[in-house]
Amino acid sequence: MAYVRLAVSVLALVSLSWCSSAARDNKGTEFILTFPENLHRQNLNPKLFIACPHPGGATVEITLPSTGYNTRERATYGRVTEVEVDRAAVELVGSRKSDKSVHVTSDVEIVVYGVFAEKFSSDAYLALPTDVLRTEYFASCAGTPSDRPDRPAEFGVVGVHDGTTVTIVPSQAVTFDGQNYAAGQTFSVGLDRFETLQVQATEDLTGSKITADQPVAVLSGNMFAICMPMNEPQLGSGDHIVEMIPPVDTWGKEFVTVPLTKRTGGDLFRVVAARNNTQVDVTNKNTMTLNAGEFWEIDVPSDEYRHVTSSEPVLLVQYSKSNDADDTQTDPFMMIIPPVAQFETEYTFSTVELFSTFSRRTHHINLVISSANKAGLRLDGQQLPSNTVWHDVPGTDYAAAQLDIPEGTHTVKHISPIVTIGLLSYGFVTPESYGYPGGLRLSRIAASCSTTTPVPADRVDNDCDGRVDEELLNGIDDDGDGLIDEDLAIGNCADNRDQYRTCLLQRCRNLGP
Repeated sequence: MAYVRLAVSVLALVSLSWCSSAARDNKGTEFILTFPENLHRQNLNPKLFIACPHPGGATVEITLPSTGYNTRERATYGRVTEVEVDRAAVELVGSRKSDKSVHVTSDVEIVVYGVFAEKFSSDAYLALPTDVLRTEYFASCAGTPSDRPDRPAEFGVVGVHDGTTVTIVPSQAVTFDGQNYAAGQTFSVGLDRFETLQVQATEDLTGSKITADQPVAVLSGNMFAICMPMNEPQLGSGDHIVEMIPPVDTWGKEFVTVPLTKRTGGDLFRVVAARNNTQVDVTNKNTMTLNAGEFWEIDVPSDEYRHVTSSEPVLLVQYSKSNDADDTQTDPFMMIIPPVAQFETEYTFSTVELFSTFSRRTHHINLVISSANKAGLRLDGQQLPSNTVWHDVPGTDYAAAQLDIPEGTHTVKHISPIVTIGLLSYGFVTPESYGYPGGLRLSRIAASCSTTTPVPADRVDNDCDGRVDEELLNGIDDDGDGLIDEDLAIGNCADNRDQYRTCLLQRCRNLGP
């Protein structure tokens, strides 16, 4: 199949489609969230952190359906808007069904984080908008403290549509709404829009399968975790851990791991499989075969960068270990590692203000990019510091770096609109921490694929090569696969991103009535 430059009339049509359609990524205009259970030490309220990538700002409405509480906030470009929400109305408690959701809507796309900063027990997650939610998920949690069985592993589910049936296959024995279920025993729960459920267990619930007949949101983690290797006692300092889990059809087959700055005791990574007979290869490791719901935990030294590939799509999660692993001023957190195919070309993201006042908070990002394109990176509109240290990732053409950043909202982008970047955002303070991806595409790269007509920036894998929007409309084979203009980023404007935006905005105006 060959692709050629689109005719002018078709170009006008697809450009109009880009001007009016939302991309499949973590930015959105509607979010339905919840907060899995945290320790009740000072009964602090969780918060929403809202970042607006649009210079004109956003009008954001937050509703707590269980109480009817409603507020409207103005989110401005370049700063974080914090909204505190009533804990009793939004926190999942116990292993049962409830109605503890948060509904967020906006007149333009925004970035939303759920932040649960209890005293000495804090984490945050990157929220996913409702337009990317789907019907199949697997939980990723951690082991529970060896001496505290009352601090369980957990996952939560939020209904997006009325009349949804959620089917759960727990990886460990659980009690839900007073009923006991063995590991692997299927049970179902009905959820309406804004209803929630939480499943907890005194054993690690990683690999639990959650499916639904309509899209739902899923979060998983632990009320309080130590995050030491599985073959070691789960003892030491701990923390609340949580992430919002991407649906299986957005999982990938290639990843790069980057160590956490300051740490010397290594990081834990878990590869979770969704399909039987998944072959996983990791730098310096023998091939591992996983079946659906199984996972592989890898303890990676703090000076090593790894390449992870798989025969079937997998989920990769990074865990910061207990402070006891190396006496670093931090504590456990978990964060989703986006597959290379879901890297973004630009990010707007925010740091998180942690509760502790024992030491100064520090904030950091890990960056991954093809080595040949490092010079085009921009942080907050400026070139990266001259002392930035890059590390080549063995067996790949990628390079990775760790940067310290100040508190607040930041942007990272590349001057070329088809160069993608991996970005992870995290922060440390004694004895707390947080971590999450700075953003990610959520294209359905793990779903069945049929070739489609390229539409600029549609976040669809038009040529079914596992990559999304990797070509400019310029008559050149930008990705070197022998095809021309077969999966388009944004149109045929100049390579320089600033000129590109000006050109595209003008095209959108010209297509208007």
